[in-house]
Amino acid sequence: MRVTRLALTLGLTTLASLAIALPPMVKDFETAYGVKKGSSLNKLGCAVCHVGKTTKLNPYGVDLKKALSAAKTKQLTPEILKSVEEMDSDKDGATNIAEIKADTNPGDAKSRPKK
Repeated sequence: MRVTRLALTLGLTTLASLAIALPPMVKDFETAYGVKKGSSLNKLGCAVCHVGKTTKLNPYGVDLKKALSAAKTKQLTPEILKSVEEMDSDKDGATNIAEIKADTNPGDAKSRPKK
């Protein structure tokens, strides 16, 4: 009984810390790119970089993580975002910045600007 309660408490604590850690990056992304409330990118929230509501990173998130690591920081800055703009993280034929400007997800190959 105590082990179950301890495991549940640890699990909930971990989930809460993940929820607290992610939203500032969403805000940093939205501020840097002027993401409008109600837009596709705004509705995606954490899923711009993550696969759904998981901690697993999509290709754009992986590229951002590499850029953060190279810069030896955990702070998502406009410079970090700019460093991956010309990449095509999801390999769909559109650069990350083209996708962001078109309000499509740079981490999802199924989401790309209309031609």
